[in-house]
Amino acid sequence: MSEFGHRQSKFVFELRSPSLRFKEDVHYRYRLSGIDSSWQTNSYSENKIEYKSLPPGEYLFEAKATFRNHESETIQYNFYISAPIWERWWFITLSIVIGLLIIVLLYRYQLNRQKKATELQKELIASKLTAIQSQMNPHFIFNSLNSIQDLVLQKDDKNAYGYITKFATLVRKVLHQSGQDFIDIDEELKVLRVYLDLEQLRFKNDLEFELKAEKVEDVEIPPMIIQPFVENALKHGLLHKKGHKKLNVQFRYEEKNLICIIEDNGIGRKKSAEIKERQKMQHDSFTIKSIQSRFEILEKLYPGELGLVIDDLYEGGEASGTRVKIKIPFRRKF
Repeated sequence: MSEFGHRQSKFVFELRSPSLRFKEDVHYRYRLSGIDSSWQTNSYSENKIEYKSLPPGEYLFEAKATFRNHESETIQYNFYISAPIWERWWFITLSIVIGLLIIVLLYRYQLNRQKKATELQKELIASKLTAIQSQMNPHFIFNSLNSIQDLVLQKDDKNAYGYITKFATLVRKVLHQSGQDFIDIDEELKVLRVYLDLEQLRFKNDLEFELKAEKVEDVEIPPMIIQPFVENALKHGLLHKKGHKKLNVQFRYEEKNLICIIEDNGIGRKKSAEIKERQKMQHDSFTIKSIQSRFEILEKLYPGELGLVIDDLYEGGEASGTRVKIKIPFRRKF
């Protein structure tokens, strides 16, 4: 049996029966199993039988010559056309197995991806709770209410009512923002202003602060990112400083990044650490470690560069404050 590839599907059979005088009485009979259902008959001159495109499979070609009432012996040619590789049983089986394996792997990949996303969301929620604790920690609440109480005792009803309204506004906005992934930058500035107004009351107006956003508009940022750094500046940089205390918070673009710079004229990190060590204090607010942890979560969830750089400021060889530079993830509103 001859074997051919699936591309070799065209066959031409040429039949010969030498005859000089009785060509008109000679005929050819033939058939190809699987193609011809019965014997086909051609004249002597039509001795070429052509099959242009045979499908894969096994074939038997049979032919004989006839002269009046006589027949020659039947000649046979057995051949086989192999199927293309993609139609063979082992290839089909392998393809099905590989397809099922890919489906399983994709399912597991999506499952792991959703699991990681869920874990990140849980971590983000936990970090938001920590941020809320930072903004609404007992010390801040006590100090704010104590300052408002002083105004009441001084019978400064107008300012007392104003600060009570600000305190209620801050609580409402913090709780509202805690359920959102992004907020308008103007809302963040409003919350920071209310927070600093309340802290300014505690500092007995020794605190001067400035909030600026240079050409930053129609932008949304994750909530409760900036306030913890502002709190650190107040608690560790300015609280122990004598005299005029100044805090600047500025938002601006640097290349394609949204930057927030928090700068104070406090005592610096070194003296702050010495005071904490001397007083055996533990920082129960939003620590740098928890801040960095939240940044790592945000970097996985949202595109864009995130970063944190803290520099000590010096003047005349003496510590003159601290500058914190934060790269914030953001998205355009339009």
